[in-house]
Amino acid sequence: MVETDAAQEIVHVVGGASAPVEEEIASIGAVLSSWAYDIRVLAPTNPQFRQRLAAAHVRASEAVPALGPSVAARWAGARALAAQLQSLRPMLVHAHGFRAGLAALMARRSLPQPPPVVLSPNLLPHLLRGPRGRLRRLACRRVLRLADAVVVHTEVQREQLARLDRITAARADVVPCGISPHQPADTLDLGVRRRLLGMTQAAAIIGCVVDTLDLPAIRLFLDAARELCMEFPSLEFALIGSDVDRPRYHDLAHERGLMGATVFVDPHSRLARALAALNILVTPQLGWPSGMLALQALVHDVGVVALRGGEVDEMLSGAPGVTIAAGDDPAALGPAIIEQLGEAADRMPMSPQAVDAPGISEMLVSREFFDLAESWGRPNTPADRPEGQQPLTRSAAAFPATRAARALIAVYHRVLDQQ
Repeated sequence: MVETDAAQEIVHVVGGASAPVEEEIASIGAVLSSWAYDIRVLAPTNPQFRQRLAAAHVRASEAVPALGPSVAARWAGARALAAQLQSLRPMLVHAHGFRAGLAALMARRSLPQPPPVVLSPNLLPHLLRGPRGRLRRLACRRVLRLADAVVVHTEVQREQLARLDRITAARADVVPCGISPHQPADTLDLGVRRRLLGMTQAAAIIGCVVDTLDLPAIRLFLDAARELCMEFPSLEFALIGSDVDRPRYHDLAHERGLMGATVFVDPHSRLARALAALNILVTPQLGWPSGMLALQALVHDVGVVALRGGEVDEMLSGAPGVTIAAGDDPAALGPAIIEQLGEAADRMPMSPQAVDAPGISEMLVSREFFDLAESWGRPNTPADRPEGQQPLTRSAAAFPATRAARALIAVYHRVLDQQ
């Protein structure tokens, strides 16, 4: 690859590892690179992320990892990230998250040609909670006000941002989620994936990604699980995350009598593999990153259950493979999961040698073991589906990375023209 002047680079900065952010950057970065934009990513990376960036001709630089949860450690980490960014001398910085935003603002003060900063706040519900909530709010507002542009994916995200800073929310640009339909192929079949991840092969597995959830959302998921397990004994509930607080979640599951039906899954930087091993993904939060997680599930032909009034409802209401719960309580979430499981049973691909094997509908009331590596090991192709059944990837295809890239480039050009 021909080396280019660093001053022409658009640098995406990420303060901490995040699978939804990685998917967004990889998908949109590939489009921007194909349009001859010089893109670099400064982030904590893993082999899978680096491979996708290299295939898209996007440069990658390893970011200084987070130094700890304390205020002093966060400040020192932001300064170290800012020093890395200064050495790159970018044309424009797109910061993902507040730590990256703070580092970008610190870095540009020392550059002879200060680059504009575009911020994706990725506002998590628990970000502003805790004993230092007021200090965090003040710091986050300062970063938001100093950014040249702020980008959100949905109106739901804008509404959540308004709770933090109404002025910034009013000027925020909505850039839709975008995902590439051409995901890296996983050579492992369903049975092997589940064995590697510690999931029960014969169960219908309902999962959620807990790295981005606050405690009330996790309790909602587990409360719904408790109601369902009383009636459907062959369900298993997967808590997926690299930073799973196992002792706390163990206690939450134990209190609800769910220890025999709960599995804690560390995807080891392969969230796509974990999602593809599920029957249903539940997103029990309203805002970021539920929309991107839903798209990641759908592109792997996994159904989604989400809350009414959230960004999945805004983006995908009525889409095949998506069920919106009638409320935000276990009494509404449980039936929504069962409804989507019924649809999943109809979508289940079956190979000729598995004609007598049970579908999900039978598995819901069966404790007998069936080898999914043998029964459902074939790739999920349109020919495997009932006549007229459309693959769920069609739902994800409504959010192409090209559309998101066009909207993002418009924001980039506007802030560059304002320099």
